[in-house]
Amino acid sequence: MANAYITDQEVYDALPDGIRPSTTKYDSLVLQLCERVSRAIDRHCKTHFYPILKERYFDGSGTSEMWIPDLLGLEEVTSIAVSNDNGVNYTALAATDYYLTRAGDYNTLWAYNKLVVNISTGNYSFFYGGQRSIRIKGTWCTHDNRAEAWEDSLDEVENAPSIAAAVTALTVNDVDGPTGWGYSPRFAVGNIIRMKTEFCEVGAVDTVGQVATIVRGRNGTTADIHLQNIQIDVWRPPFPVKQAAIIQAVRQMERGFQGFGDARATPEIGQLFYIKSMDPEAAALLAPYRPTGVG
Repeated sequence: MANAYITDQEVYDALPDGIRPSTTKYDSLVLQLCERVSRAIDRHCKTHFYPILKERYFDGSGTSEMWIPDLLGLEEVTSIAVSNDNGVNYTALAATDYYLTRAGDYNTLWAYNKLVVNISTGNYSFFYGGQRSIRIKGTWCTHDNRAEAWEDSLDEVENAPSIAAAVTALTVNDVDGPTGWGYSPRFAVGNIIRMKTEFCEVGAVDTVGQVATIVRGRNGTTADIHLQNIQIDVWRPPFPVKQAAIIQAVRQMERGFQGFGDARATPEIGQLFYIKSMDPEAAALLAPYRPTGVG
């Protein structure tokens, strides 16, 4: 499972009471369903809600402003450079040369989508035009709250004296304890976690040995050595996105249980539902994240 917005347990918790609460034969299927639903949401919204560190190139605007895909945060921008010879040579911008904003809203917590020349303190009055004239390396992702995208798990690396770059068994204090926001478990299969600047994905958890088996160097990052007691953060997609994913996954799972029939009847209220696309409630939750055509 890669970059899923929900876990299999969240799907099981949302199913009607008494439906397979302890059966494990569906676990692999549900994990795959979590990923497929997440990618369906990406296609629906024409963006993604998982973090990826990547160097990207853009044609310059020739003006003081540039629209860019959603960039998670200023603190997660590794570098921004400009070129006046169509990407042959680049000059790194200083932090005082530019600022990031969200369509003119300087106070928003959403991911940034506009790069602007800082005419007050910078060395430039416009971005060069031309092919590949802007190079940005940072964490790309759509999110409605940059400050809460990474949650402190309240746990740390407990491999002593460190976890090497090739090691996939991450020892922690309490693998299924509550996080800072009170969510349990701290680490679940499919979670994206962060140790310093490295992203990893949880592949399995051992609640007895307090070990999370992880895939190292995920989403454009590089596996590294992390000393004992380094903080571990957990990635949290926007909550409406998570809820939409749960709704869609439960709907598809229940559809499978009824032979993939598209119609569902409710005799008590005399209604017949016929749904073949994104669930209406899920679509409503995702509406604020779909592109508006501006920019």
